[in-house]
Amino acid sequence: MRYADLFAPNSPDIPAVTRQTEPLVMHMKPIVNTALAAASLAGAAFAGTTPPIVPAPAPAPVKASADCPLSGKLSAGYATNYTYRGLVMSHSIVEGDSVIPVSLDLGYALTESDAILLGISYDTLLSGHHLYGYDVDFDNELEVTLAYQKKLCQYVKGLSITGGYHLTDGGLAGTYAQYIEDESDPVTHELFVNINQEIAGGLYAGVTVSYSFAGVTGWWYEPYIGYKRDLCPRAAVDVKAGWTACSGYFSSNEIGQFFNANGSQAFFIRLSIDAKVTDHLSIVPFVSFNWLGNGAQKANKHFLDGYKPYKNFGVVAGASVVLNF
Repeated sequence: MRYADLFAPNSPDIPAVTRQTEPLVMHMKPIVNTALAAASLAGAAFAGTTPPIVPAPAPAPVKASADCPLSGKLSAGYATNYTYRGLVMSHSIVEGDSVIPVSLDLGYALTESDAILLGISYDTLLSGHHLYGYDVDFDNELEVTLAYQKKLCQYVKGLSITGGYHLTDGGLAGTYAQYIEDESDPVTHELFVNINQEIAGGLYAGVTVSYSFAGVTGWWYEPYIGYKRDLCPRAAVDVKAGWTACSGYFSSNEIGQFFNANGSQAFFIRLSIDAKVTDHLSIVPFVSFNWLGNGAQKANKHFLDGYKPYKNFGVVAGASVVLNF
């Protein structure tokens, strides 16, 4: 029961029926008690003593909400291949395959429908870090995202819009910025907006549109659809299918002509299972199936087998340990 309910006229602790049927003698008790108290005070005054002061009972404190506006998750794991927006790097392009991803995601709720989001991830490539074995660095990938999320459930149930800033240092985008666009640092800067719609029965769909304004300039489009449901009280499955495409992003300069063409880059289907070990700790295995789009296939056509930068079809698997707080 809430604290305020104790003072309600019909509180369950003081039933209304009992108050209406009390006998008359019960109503006389307060009058008698008041008269006795007055006589006692008068006797004390005549005796020249000070009557004892009985303090009024302090109101019970109202408890603050136990809900904390800050939430987040910390994860670390392993993946068999390095991927970028659905593109699966070949063994030859980075002298290796697997990566160790680590990420931290934080959310601070301003209201029930507004939140500030911060995401930081770092992928360590377990490879030689040299593009095709040459003295061209293919660095580990750092990503930082700062965004504002607005839930529009008062207009459309399950609808949310997220917009913000995204930085990439290293990885495929950073390597392209440094060696193809001739930038001094392997860094790209983007602004993005995501529209996500939760549909009844665990279905969801959305699209992310990004504009890269520094390092590399151009647009990325990433529509997706998915399905999520509980398998049991401690496990949930998530199946997601998506497509990535770009426009005005990949250059056609002297070096860039050997790289990707704009247009369709990749298609993917990703299956993951969130298995709770405790209320705050989960193990999340996953597998994804990735197909190369026409735009990315242009890069593969310039290289002999064994030296192609991407896998035409790649299966990526892995798992992460996730701590929710």
